[in-house]
Amino acid sequence: MKKSFLWGLTAKLGYFRRLSKHYKHNIHEAIDKVGMSSYLFENIGDLSGGQQQRIFIARALVSDPSLLILDEPTVGVDAENVEKFFDLLHQLNQQNISLLLVTHDIGTMTHHASKIACLNNTLHFHGNPEEFQSLSKGKLSDFYGHPLHLVTHEH
Repeated sequence: MKKSFLWGLTAKLGYFRRLSKHYKHNIHEAIDKVGMSSYLFENIGDLSGGQQQRIFIARALVSDPSLLILDEPTVGVDAENVEKFFDLLHQLNQQNISLLLVTHDIGTMTHHASKIACLNNTLHFHGNPEEFQSLSKGKLSDFYGHPLHLVTHEH
């Protein structure tokens, strides 16, 4: 097992403690949960962007969080794996893990989020995706301070 999987436990274990069976079990469970068991001994630099994101999620899951905060989690992930990534996030959310995503990809978020907050120095909008989608282009442009082109597509 690569040491990078242990990083999620450093706060609990410190740098020099050995892993108990409990923590080893948590690591394997987290890796299984994100579908990366077959990559357990790979160097993270050899993985695709989507695979790396799954490993980062697994590292976070090892510490049994109730909240995951993800900043631009799909940057560098191809379109096919973006959908798989959001499926994974949906599964985690169904397991009572709250998710906070920061992204500029408004179109994708309207299909995956239960609540949307639109921030640009101040909170301009907070509500459900349907309410957000009903906003005019002009209103969205006002939020961001420049003309905005919103592209959405159904899968």
